[in-house]
Amino acid sequence: MAVKLSSKDQYKYLTRDLMWEPKDFDMKTVYPLIEKEGIHIKDPKKWEDPFRMTYNQYVKIQSEKDSIYHSVVNAFEANHGHAKVVDSRWYEGVKAFAVAVQPAEYQAHRLMAYIGRNIPIEAIRFATFAQAIDELRHAQIEIKHYAHMSKYYDGLHSYAKTNENHWFNTVPKSFFEDALSAGPFEALMAISFSFEYCFTNILFLPFASSAAAVGDEHFAATGKTVQSDESRHMALGMSALKMLLEEDDRNVPIVQKWLDKWYWRAYRMFSVVSVIVDYYPRIRPISWKKAFEIYIEDQVFNGLFKDLRKYGIRLPLHAEDSIKEKEHYSHATMRILDHYKHANVFRTFKLQPDDYEWLASEYPNTFDQYYASYYKRQGDHALAVTSPGIPSVCKVCQIPLEFVNPDKPTQQWTQYSEYNGDIHMTCSPGCKHLFESEPQKYMQMWWPAEAYVSGEFGENVPMDLFKYLAFSPEEAGEHYSSRDRLRWLQYRQVINFDKRFK
Repeated sequence: MAVKLSSKDQYKYLTRDLMWEPKDFDMKTVYPLIEKEGIHIKDPKKWEDPFRMTYNQYVKIQSEKDSIYHSVVNAFEANHGHAKVVDSRWYEGVKAFAVAVQPAEYQAHRLMAYIGRNIPIEAIRFATFAQAIDELRHAQIEIKHYAHMSKYYDGLHSYAKTNENHWFNTVPKSFFEDALSAGPFEALMAISFSFEYCFTNILFLPFASSAAAVGDEHFAATGKTVQSDESRHMALGMSALKMLLEEDDRNVPIVQKWLDKWYWRAYRMFSVVSVIVDYYPRIRPISWKKAFEIYIEDQVFNGLFKDLRKYGIRLPLHAEDSIKEKEHYSHATMRILDHYKHANVFRTFKLQPDDYEWLASEYPNTFDQYYASYYKRQGDHALAVTSPGIPSVCKVCQIPLEFVNPDKPTQQWTQYSEYNGDIHMTCSPGCKHLFESEPQKYMQMWWPAEAYVSGEFGENVPMDLFKYLAFSPEEAGEHYSSRDRLRWLQYRQVINFDKRFK
């Protein structure tokens, strides 16, 4: 007679009994990285996947979410939804998201597979297996949106090649390649703690809200279905962090070092999100500063790290710097992107009167005083304030060295370090600390601009560069004077939808 198992027993038999002792090799040979990081694990059986989800439950839930998602996006595409957003410049922000975030989703799936392969703990292995599938799903549904956009807008017709070669994508690449070249427990902290727990809310919730506010229901649905997976990812990060700290006191200083590093690495990678929240939507539900205060200061610093004090864990190094920088972050990053808009696959744009009003209202202490004059200098000349040369970039995060010192906003925050007789530049004290902790790693960065100068892309400058990047000079520049804007307006006339944001 068959015995009906409880949910707890089903979970145990379907997930927790998947490990075995190898007969022909010892565990250190099969899992060569497990002791390389200095982490001490006394009882792997104590580790739990906080959701305790079996595979058949996982498939059922994801299938239901996909059905809802596809019904929304199919309706959006069938009803000319792209032409009904309040301002076409929104799609330049979506392009920026496409170049920065979608490749990160795919790299995250590789990273979770790497972690699961190299940590012989059943709960971790099943949770990372499920998350790897999640990340691949996210990458695929985001590509579906970009495939739809490419029918109407520039920049995405050779998406794979552009993402592989574009200078802007070196920023998320450097984050994930850094994590993939670390040990498995450090990689788990990089993705599950820093990326997922600290920053996933500030990535998807404000952006999905902005998408809904401007009328892009397609991308709002994408953000919502992605974010619905993140609760499991965040729970894995929290559970793994606490288990590491509770297993052995010797783990505490190692974990603290990882939290210091990966908080700042994730924070710098998310600089583009501050721009997408503050600048590209014509209707903004929330500012980057307020989102940072809610999701980072309140939830992470005053919530999570307050709970972690009992283990001997303090706030990450340079957390205070990120708090001070919230007044400047989106403006400094937008200025960087505007300087190099002639070489970007997504365009920046001339600020409109309502933009100046909103930014000054949300940032009364900084925008008018330090940034408004820069955008006003642009006038009607789309390329008036572009940089005439190739930027120097941070040796760690690979962003151009143009962040401002929040204590002295008229000065850049560029730092200098000496290593092997050479001077190396970083964008901030946070990245300087990381470079000096692992200089051999960050010395190996590859920067497309350097390859461009050395002739690696060919002798026909700059056309060989654009060929390498898989887009044309006409697809870069300023949005309101672009052919994308003209086509969007013409499409709205054809479908008799000529309402405009004023």
